[in-house]
Amino acid sequence: MKHSRPSDSKHPIDYSNPKVRREILTRQRRDIWTPEQVESLARHLKLKPGLKLLDVGCGHGYALRTWGRYCLPGGELTGLDRERSLLATAKRFCRRGGIADSCRFVEGDACDLPFKDNSFHVTLAHVVLCHLAEPERALDEMIRVTRRGGCVAVFDNAIGGGAVSGWSNIRTRSIERRVFYDEMYLRMHDGVRKLGHGNFEVGCWMPSWMEARGMKDVDVRSNERVRWVAPPYRSPAQRVTIRSTRERIKAFEPGKFIDRAYYRQLRAGGATEAQVRRVRRGSKREYERFAGAVEDRTIAFASSGQFWCIWGFKP
Repeated sequence: MKHSRPSDSKHPIDYSNPKVRREILTRQRRDIWTPEQVESLARHLKLKPGLKLLDVGCGHGYALRTWGRYCLPGGELTGLDRERSLLATAKRFCRRGGIADSCRFVEGDACDLPFKDNSFHVTLAHVVLCHLAEPERALDEMIRVTRRGGCVAVFDNAIGGGAVSGWSNIRTRSIERRVFYDEMYLRMHDGVRKLGHGNFEVGCWMPSWMEARGMKDVDVRSNERVRWVAPPYRSPAQRVTIRSTRERIKAFEPGKFIDRAYYRQLRAGGATEAQVRRVRRGSKREYERFAGAVEDRTIAFASSGQFWCIWGFKP
């Protein structure tokens, strides 16, 4: 049976919106890992020419292009996704990167991989399992299709695995308000999980899940990338961030889908009606101030969150 989300729920991120898809699947992932981190992880995953690598939920093929090249020449690279349009884009990007001749693309489900046991030397998933209602089922499938001695690697969110920080020059909160909003943040993520939209703590659980399945030499590396901007936005990275922020504000309509989904998640996570009303009032005020400061180009803000790479080897 193919894995699917509950029919009465919708993913909190609207992937049908082309702008959202481009932002999430291309711009944000492109700069997650520095070249030095990529090289280091390639060594830890024991990548080398001639290996067969599977990228589960490949999307636009970021991980396939980033780590697949370490399996060349002589290797075979496979990208799997359940959306044909993403596979077509991944194929186009791999062609531009000069590795298309070593790639194949397969339409399929992360929780029901259409491959035989022990098919790959390396199986990885980059920001995929956090969106699944059954991430352990996907992990089981990844282990199944990996050869003995091969590597299984999961790059994913680990909310709760370390400090999550945020700051802006237009927002000042008392200790009481910060504690309140921190609680609502955690309740929102708990609500996402309970609604079957995924689990953004999946990275925290992954090391123990791997060890419970007998994986050897399980290890973890953390990446806490900080997004930071301040006038006059001189660096290319800051200009990209402020431009994308303005695009999102322009497309955002308070009270529409994103708003409603967020409040449903809060309620599913155990927030009371009174707490939701308080969040609604506070969020509206802060959004208006934030949008005005972005438009005036006076905004400064920084944010970070835990993102981990976890890997192990199949005995």
